[in-house]
Amino acid sequence: ELLEELETSLLELEKDPADLKIVSRVFRAMHTIKGSGAMFGFDDIAGFTHHVETALDKVRDGTVPVSTELIDLTLASRDHIRALLDAATGGGEADPAEGERIITGLQALVGGGAQNRAQEIVAPEVPTKKKDPTEGRRSHYRISIKPTPEFFVGGYTLEALVGELDTLGESTAFMDAEQEGGGVLILLTTDMGLNAIEDVLVFAESSCQVAVRVLAVEGEEDLEEHKKLGQILLERGEISADDLTTVLAQQKPLGELLVGEKLVSRTSVDAALAEQKLVREAKEKATVAKGAESIRVASEKLDQLINLVGELVVTQARLTQVASNNKDADLVEPVEEVERLTAELRDCVLNIRMLPIGTTFAKFKRLVRDLSAELGKEVVMVTEGAETELDKNVIDQLGDPMVHLIRNSIDHGIESPEERELAGKPRKGTISLAAQHSGANVVITVTDDGKGLDAERIRQKGLEKGLLRADTELSEQEIWNTIFTPG
Repeated sequence: ELLEELETSLLELEKDPADLKIVSRVFRAMHTIKGSGAMFGFDDIAGFTHHVETALDKVRDGTVPVSTELIDLTLASRDHIRALLDAATGGGEADPAEGERIITGLQALVGGGAQNRAQEIVAPEVPTKKKDPTEGRRSHYRISIKPTPEFFVGGYTLEALVGELDTLGESTAFMDAEQEGGGVLILLTTDMGLNAIEDVLVFAESSCQVAVRVLAVEGEEDLEEHKKLGQILLERGEISADDLTTVLAQQKPLGELLVGEKLVSRTSVDAALAEQKLVREAKEKATVAKGAESIRVASEKLDQLINLVGELVVTQARLTQVASNNKDADLVEPVEEVERLTAELRDCVLNIRMLPIGTTFAKFKRLVRDLSAELGKEVVMVTEGAETELDKNVIDQLGDPMVHLIRNSIDHGIESPEERELAGKPRKGTISLAAQHSGANVVITVTDDGKGLDAERIRQKGLEKGLLRADTELSEQEIWNTIFTPG
């Protein structure tokens, strides 16, 4: 998934190189791959990815521009990481020379050796990353990490994360040992800066609640107020606001003391308390964590669930037949309810396997980009009906046929930029992928704005291969249909 996200983000970045959000997304994906590789012992992946991450960090801070050469090398890096992963799982061998070629190219870009040669993508001036005021200054941080179950499903450990943070400076970790899967509080002192800490934590953000707070920067005064014990414990989540209120209630409230000493009026205290309550409630609403909207389930489990529901439907039909034969009035209503619930369960389970076709369409952007560059053509891909849903098994079988159709469109349909200009067309050709419902079916259409089929050329090929007879008169449509003839 990370590799797919990386490829999609790189293609988006090529279109909009000024978008720093996409740059950050690419960097995060690569950083997560590096961290995951190191954590699971894939040292070759972690080592290779480190070089790519270094180049992307230079792009992120504005030192290296987004160029065609950079996109090419990073896409090649994505492919090489896939090869390294396949090799690690017994699926083939990765070419070390390819890895060296990519690293050399990236180092040349970072060092400026190839920057003048690179075809920089025309774009508005890219703003540089905001300078980290804590970088180079010894600072103290409080880092809170509370993992969700998905964090441990991925095979990650808090100890490994703490270990990576410890490489940045001096750290003290307080693990929550009272419950399984508890969080960790880390006090870190480092001069590496806040950005370095965020880079370490970036791959954990999707499966953990992460909070980083600057406690103090040496040489600065009043960066953060000295807090009372109750405030510190409350911010750490060690106690709740109710706990603090209960304990403090045993003391005489500050407002009562102030009013009793006639230092302020009751109205002033009530107004201050109302303001405090308003701010507290606003903060509580703003910090409510959004619950998980989806979970990952193995396809084998879905298949098993569908099979069980199928058995349930058969059993329900038998139950309905038995109730009808016995003519038992007391069974009519509950059997009808079981029939209704079974039908709803069947429809619900079948819909679980439905996926939007857009995820498959997105995978072809890389094919269009690489093939058009290889053939010296300029082609863009547009999609329509990406939200149309199909069964996962059907989507899996669409890949190869659609690749063949798209290759044909680029290779044989769309003309070269020069031919298109002579014909009064835009230099860039367009391939359209569309999906739409037609009754109970889904129709997927691949179209291009190229010159179309050459009937005379197809007829000549048909004659050469013995598929057509010279003495037979054929309509243009019949000649076109020859391309579907075996041979």
